[in-house]
Amino acid sequence: MREYEITFTHDEMGDMEFRASKWAQDDKKAVRLMLQSNPDKNGKCLFKRGGTGRIIAVKDITNT
Repeated sequence: MREYEITFTHDEMGDMEFRASKWAQDDKKAVRLMLQSNPDKNGKCLFKRGGTGRIIAVKDITNT
């Protein structure tokens, strides 16, 4: 298992960027822990806790 830092925006919060840490086997599975469905062609995604936004970056921080 590796720890990933996911940077994302939330459409209802304007230009603010948020970060979440998730433990998973790879970066795709870490992102899936936050999303209700896969991002569409434009990058928009639906979060499990409601609302829409975009995933900006996924970074492996296991050894940092």
